[in-house]
Amino acid sequence: MKKLLVITIDVEPDCTPNWTYSDPLTFTGVSEGIAQRLQPLFNKYGIEPTYLINNVVLEDNRSVHVFRSLNGRYELGTHLHPEFIDPGKQEFDYAGKKGAANCCFYDAATEYGKIESITRLFQQQFGKHPTAFRAGRFSAGNNTIKSLLKLNYKVDTSVTPFIRWDDKTRENPVDFRLAPDQPYWTEEKIMTPGPVGKGLLEIPVSIAAKRLSAAGWLRYLVKKKRLPFKNSEFKWLRPVYSDENDFKMILASVESRYAGRDVLVYNMMFHNVEVMPGLSPYSLTESDCEYYLSLLERFFQHCQQQEINSVPLSALYDICR
Repeated sequence: MKKLLVITIDVEPDCTPNWTYSDPLTFTGVSEGIAQRLQPLFNKYGIEPTYLINNVVLEDNRSVHVFRSLNGRYELGTHLHPEFIDPGKQEFDYAGKKGAANCCFYDAATEYGKIESITRLFQQQFGKHPTAFRAGRFSAGNNTIKSLLKLNYKVDTSVTPFIRWDDKTRENPVDFRLAPDQPYWTEEKIMTPGPVGKGLLEIPVSIAAKRLSAAGWLRYLVKKKRLPFKNSEFKWLRPVYSDENDFKMILASVESRYAGRDVLVYNMMFHNVEVMPGLSPYSLTESDCEYYLSLLERFFQHCQQQEINSVPLSALYDICR
């Protein structure tokens, strides 16, 4: 069995503890968070992360320069908060704003235009075509998949299996509770697997139920349409939502449920600003950041012990064919 780890990082401007962008707008989460903290740690353990870059960051030439000169191995992709880009751009001064819109609630033509715009901006800044994507706030739908295919993307990582997003900022719930939790191919419907090697490869974020045995998983799968679990009953492969023991539980849970597979994929996600003090709700002090980075380091050490190798997100497109 080949066990693979992908690290998918949403790259945002500096934020405040309530997720609004800094005012004035700054980008130390890129210049220091990525260049001085994250990428050196990744290099130490042979990790090849995928940085999914918001268009606000793509418009900042200093941040683009950081990525152009970053030392190490990594992939760059796109991360769309749709209110900040044409067509129908709603915000022009980003300072003090919060990404709260949802890609999947735009009509198909508008959503396609917005994904096309960020794709074109990425090409202008880096001279190449992006192949990896995540919708802001995990707000992808069927039209998102169709748009990404038209624009020659290979992989998407917007799906959060077992999770239903139904906060007050959404017109309707974004419900991924019935989605697969290992990579699958899809051409039209975001939660419906299609023939292997055809369409877009969807790579869900790794999420697992707390304290659920293999027998419990079987009962869950049999009764899946009843959707018995709440969001709080699941742990994410994400530092702010889980600790070291949770990470090990997630890895073991996935391996036990998919023991017969040739390839297993673990998808960890977080934001670049989470490793800098006061730039997110999660790491308010330098001590918080030190703990966060040490948690990542211990996880990478565990992955090495378990012979879990790192690959960038788009590499899975060929590996999973």
